[in-house]
Amino acid sequence: MAYINKDSASWYYVVSNGKDPITNKPRQIKKRGFKTEGEAELAAMEVELQIKGGDYFQGKNMKFQALYEEWIQTYPFTRKRSSTRNRISSAKHLLAIWANTPINKITKQTYRQYLNSLVPKYKYNTREGIHIVGKMIFDYAIEMEYLQKNPTEKYMVPKNLEYADNEKGLVFLEKEELAEFLKITKRDGLAYDYGFFSLLAYSGMRIGEAISLQWKDLDFGNSSISINKTYYNPSNNKRKFEIQTPKTRSSKREILIDQSIMDLLKALKQEQEQFIKKNKRIYKNQGFIFTCSEGYPYTIKQFSNRLQRLLKRMSDLNKHITPHSFRHTHASLLIEANVNMKVISHRLGHSSVSTTDEIYGHLTRGLEKKASQQFSELMKDLHI
Repeated sequence: MAYINKDSASWYYVVSNGKDPITNKPRQIKKRGFKTEGEAELAAMEVELQIKGGDYFQGKNMKFQALYEEWIQTYPFTRKRSSTRNRISSAKHLLAIWANTPINKITKQTYRQYLNSLVPKYKYNTREGIHIVGKMIFDYAIEMEYLQKNPTEKYMVPKNLEYADNEKGLVFLEKEELAEFLKITKRDGLAYDYGFFSLLAYSGMRIGEAISLQWKDLDFGNSSISINKTYYNPSNNKRKFEIQTPKTRSSKREILIDQSIMDLLKALKQEQEQFIKKNKRIYKNQGFIFTCSEGYPYTIKQFSNRLQRLLKRMSDLNKHITPHSFRHTHASLLIEANVNMKVISHRLGHSSVSTTDEIYGHLTRGLEKKASQQFSELMKDLHI
């Protein structure tokens, strides 16, 4: 039964709409601004009939900020902390423009215009992350019957030129550059530097996967490594790290490693065992491979800083190299060696060959062009 009353300005109604699934508190629909009691009663009756028939969508006046806050309360229940952190970061872009906008005012046209306006400002991956969280939020609004139509439906994130070519965003070392870097690292690197960066280059592992490696993940007899977890530490405090499941299901994999790298890791293991014997009182042995003097894994930031220190010693390197660049380096060298794309996809832990081709396909096409040019050069004296 609706509650009808009058304040100093106009008549209004209050209609009950069940309980909020999150707070379990009564949910009410209020509307004021009616000139007469009869108008308020008639409008309230229409709302009650819509609720009874399942046709009422109460999101008409709900602000986007309120919708987001309701959605984010349930999202972390089945997600890793790193995933939640990324979603919150992406949602800030949407909140910056729509926080106080009623969600029924955010139409397909409005949504597409805003997302498309981000093309000159952000790379594809950033814009894709914003769209993913936007779709999640509005999918939730549909599920909760706050809206009838989803403004994110059928939107395709446009690939700007930078992403389509993959040449500005995909930075890697050429074979000769990698050789120079590893030579410098062997000569001037700090503890674990040579082993760590050699492993990245020869395996294509993500840096979080490499840092989380434990000795039990290595099979020296078969020269293989089991990749089954990743490192998470947003605070960069070496004691406050988390070991999480891999990025995706396909990221869990076992790969073969060059014997020279396995020999290098075996030597590191012997050195570490000797160090632990001498420093048992301070070393917290958790079985990790790349550790500081107290047994905690090195942070991603520490290895990033070490990398920049070594890169400064390279001659004429005009590239922005990060730890992730070694993953691209590994992939590019495999492609240059004509390794099957399916094999490369497995080594990198991609969900499908199409994912690998989307990222590295232009390198293959570059080799095809080179092959065509070489063939033309070979046949130039043949007159046909």
